Amino acid sequence: MKEFTAFLLSEQENISKALQAVTEKMPCSVQEIARYAFLSGGKRLRPVLTLLWYNLLKTQNKITHPSLSIYDASIVLEMFHVASLLHDDVLDNAELRRGKTSSHIKFGVRPCLLAGDALLAMGNKQMAEFQNVRLMQIISDALLRTANGEIEEIQLAGKIPADEKEYLDVIEGKTAWIIRSACEVGAIMAGASEENIARARDFGLNLGMAFQIVDDALDFSPEDVIGKPTGGDLRERKCTPPIYMYLQSLTASEKEDFIKKFQANSNAVFETAQNLENGFTDEELKIINQKIIDAKFPEKTRELAQSYLDKARESIAVFSNPYANMLLEAITFIKERNK
Repeated sequence: MKEFTAFLLSEQENISKALQAVTEKMPCSVQEIARYAFLSGGKRLRPVLTLLWYNLLKTQNKITHPSLSIYDASIVLEMFHVASLLHDDVLDNAELRRGKTSSHIKFGVRPCLLAGDALLAMGNKQMAEFQNVRLMQIISDALLRTANGEIEEIQLAGKIPADEKEYLDVIEGKTAWIIRSACEVGAIMAGASEENIARARDFGLNLGMAFQIVDDALDFSPEDVIGKPTGGDLRERKCTPPIYMYLQSLTASEKEDFIKKFQANSNAVFETAQNLENGFTDEELKIINQKIIDAKFPEKTRELAQSYLDKARESIAVFSNPYANMLLEAITFIKERNK
């Protein structure tokens, strides 16, 4: 993964400069929150993927706007991603984000919700400056799909999915579609053929699916590694693969008791006295988390990501140059990441 890691690190400064520039264009009331959210860590995977697909497919300079660059386009999906994190942390009442105090704890709930809205608006404004209807359609679709995925996740809270498709539909919307769009934006900015734009879309969608599946496995990593409390998905009643695997390992009576408490154990946004009384205790949550870890269900969850990684690899099999090699290494990076 040396080439991909080197590229990722080498582009951080340019991406940060683009984020800083767009932050300075925003109203003063939003700038401090936006700056804090942008600087709260993360590897900027989405803009890096945009840049990789742009460099892989470009044949000539297709950006004719005198004051904008590929970096200005690459950060739009990152802005959408950060906006979703601002909203998610409020909904989940998360105290930490990547090891730092969550924005809504630091600045307040209402300012952070509105700052998230402002980031969405500014991202749309930034992309509109390229005067490309297709790009606008892509990012609008990404916003719609992401919102739908988040709503579906809320609707499934406390429920056991009827089948694997319910879980996959949620993660396609809430995570994979933005990564898909980031790759597609890079291909369109490069002036690629329709065939290669489709390859970029397919690569991004499958990589995004694998990314979220691995993320659900990482939820059971130590807090000092992932920057948030271990087992947050269980506390928030999200039936991810490690939790579903644990459920299937229980006896009939154990399963019945788990489901009853899982359905009652509402997250903080919807807490009631009855839910707190009938749901899991903190000690029970710790015990279940440890059992999931001991049974190696997180490792088995990573194996579920492999079919999507294989499909992503197929999307770039026709290319042979340094940027294609970096995208191949990105697949390995997603599979093996530990935070």
